[in-house]
Amino acid sequence: MISLKTLQHTLASTRRVAASSPWAIRVLARPTASPRFLSTISASHFKESEDQDLDEEGDVSHAQHYARSTAAASQDPTPYSPSFSSAADTQQTHFDSQRVKLAASRAQTPLSIAQCLRLGDSLGTKSLLKNISFLNRELPVRFSKRIVELRNLPTELRKTEPFMSLVQNYSASFHELQSYSDNSRLCEGIDLEDNEAMQRTIQREYANLLQRVTNRHKQDVVYMAHGISLFKRYQLDRNRPSEEIRHFLNSFNRGRLGIRIMIGHHLALQRQLLFPNAPPASTTNSKRVGIIEPQCDIEALIMNATQSAQFVFFHHYNTVFPPHVHLEHSKELGGKMVRFPVVPALLHHILFELLKNSMRATAEFHGLDKPSYPDILVKLSTTPEGNLSIVIKDHGGGLPQRQITKPFDYMFTTASNTVCLDFPSIISAIESKPQTSATGENLPLCGFGFGLATSKLYAQLFGGDLELQSTPGYGTEAHIQMSRLEDQIEQFTDH
Repeated sequence: MISLKTLQHTLASTRRVAASSPWAIRVLARPTASPRFLSTISASHFKESEDQDLDEEGDVSHAQHYARSTAAASQDPTPYSPSFSSAADTQQTHFDSQRVKLAASRAQTPLSIAQCLRLGDSLGTKSLLKNISFLNRELPVRFSKRIVELRNLPTELRKTEPFMSLVQNYSASFHELQSYSDNSRLCEGIDLEDNEAMQRTIQREYANLLQRVTNRHKQDVVYMAHGISLFKRYQLDRNRPSEEIRHFLNSFNRGRLGIRIMIGHHLALQRQLLFPNAPPASTTNSKRVGIIEPQCDIEALIMNATQSAQFVFFHHYNTVFPPHVHLEHSKELGGKMVRFPVVPALLHHILFELLKNSMRATAEFHGLDKPSYPDILVKLSTTPEGNLSIVIKDHGGGLPQRQITKPFDYMFTTASNTVCLDFPSIISAIESKPQTSATGENLPLCGFGFGLATSKLYAQLFGGDLELQSTPGYGTEAHIQMSRLEDQIEQFTDH
């Protein structure tokens, strides 16, 4: 039992109502073959973004400052010069650093999909308060580990403006979450009869805290890509980041994704509890459990990712229409609709990255002056173990023999060396159209160098994988394997 006085004490941190789920996704119908497909996408898909509710409002001041401060992106990164500080500031910095180290010394709790589903099955005020109690303990640990990883980077990388921004953002989120945790007396034994209205208020205010944290980290991938691109200028004898940097990026991105899933699932469940009569943010009529869709229409999700890729392709080339995507089922499926338990946002990201790569490769291999191109084939099948298999096959010329092992390297790209990314403009685009940030439609078509590497991590997070087979002069096949989620536990290490 918790007293009313104690509950009131936990409400001191915030006074805003949480926004709705950051993972809601609605899949659109199959795009038409007409050149008018672009207007269909731009008119409807922007409204249906999976992060629409999350991104309607956010903490954009730091991102705007970053965009302004990096306007001269072509200049070499300069080491950070700390300003003079008082003894009190130094003491506070040391204290904060010790708090981070203490939290980082604790073990992370692997995310269990079975637990996520059970939380949705017993959805109610009491179950959400239990999850708040868990997140209260877990999130500070996870953010502190990301801070330690950032602080352990090579000096030349850590002191670039983008990575300084990452450290600042993760430190702010850690201290905000840790402060709430320190002042909270929540426990799993809260009695609903104690003060149900007060408990609902706690739920809303904690969701608002999670909302602010999520908004703060919308640009993480852009910051990392920019920082690595600057760091590569110091690696005069290398064409790709070192093994040390690759290990950091894998660990950091894996941890970042786990945080996003934990927060997104909680916010999605809270929205379902507060708005039980809201239209289902689902690809089918199946009931979504937080961010998980137990019976996701995979074909509809593929078509949704196709539309996102088509939009980015057309925006890049302006007058060239992308190759069509042809979807077929394996013989054993007999043309039946494929329904499979997935986190739709994760699979959408993987499909989007692969499809836009195939579209660009096909168009550039056959010539941008062609009126049409060979179709990109997407084949659905299931394995004897009951897992999902998706193969994406293109006629984009494949990769040269010397590059076949490189696609999953960070900063590897087949884009021309003349492609120069304007990172401040990318940041501004994310802020001006935040509703498209989750689908990737405000990111460049190519040259970013993070798409395939992060897609492989997304597939592996819950027991799946992503592999490429390339035939030079012909094309590339991407093989996506997705394990059934019910028995999966979050993976913390490389496969």
